[in-house]
Amino acid sequence: MNPSESITFFLIGLAVLLVVGIVWILFRKRKKWAIVLTCLLVAGYVWYYAYYPYLKVSVHAEKYEQVSEYLAITYPDRKFIVVPEQYEEGYTVGSFDVNDKETPGIGVTLYVDDNGQIQQPSNWTNQGFLSQRELWRELEFHYGENYTLDSDNIDITKQDVWIDGELTVFALTIDGMPAIAIYEYSNGDYGLLDLQVAEDKLFISAEAEGYTFIYVDERYEGETEAVLLGNGKTISMDAARYKGKLFMME
Repeated sequence: MNPSESITFFLIGLAVLLVVGIVWILFRKRKKWAIVLTCLLVAGYVWYYAYYPYLKVSVHAEKYEQVSEYLAITYPDRKFIVVPEQYEEGYTVGSFDVNDKETPGIGVTLYVDDNGQIQQPSNWTNQGFLSQRELWRELEFHYGENYTLDSDNIDITKQDVWIDGELTVFALTIDGMPAIAIYEYSNGDYGLLDLQVAEDKLFISAEAEGYTFIYVDERYEGETEAVLLGNGKTISMDAARYKGKLFMME
């Protein structure tokens, strides 16, 4: 029983005691009636307290069927994993972690309220704390809008990586377009400093801590490429040589 449920039963117990007190005041001249009503109230409270764990299991099972039916109707072409099928301590009755079988690392929480309405209060990821070379994977969950079951699948592929101490830079392909993601990494935390995604060209550039990073897609057909820097200067790079690799210059 979680803390909120314990508090609820404590308050119900206080209410029962209050009603018992009122019963004895009203039936002070009829003690047998007072005793009978007190026994009924206390027995009812004890029965409900003992039955409550079984009630949670039953209600959760019904709501599991509702969620399964909802997913089958709303997303007929997809397969989902829904847990817990049977109520487990630590979960809220009617609350389920749901993920598409094709994306086991990310999912959403679906909650069925007392009226049978299904809501999505949050999303989740079980990737844990990523290693420095795998930081780019957090984009699978955070890129674009907050993840929902209706989110489009995003194709993100790592092409190259450059690391200098805590500064970590990835050359990526996001939905077919070249991109550069820059992170700051330490043993205790990491954060995304910048993300640049090409819109209509096959190359992209980004700058951080005095470095300039350029990534040219393998499909680029030119020999050289002029890149405009943040300071207004333009440099020419050997695109044919560095295609598919992360180019860095100070």
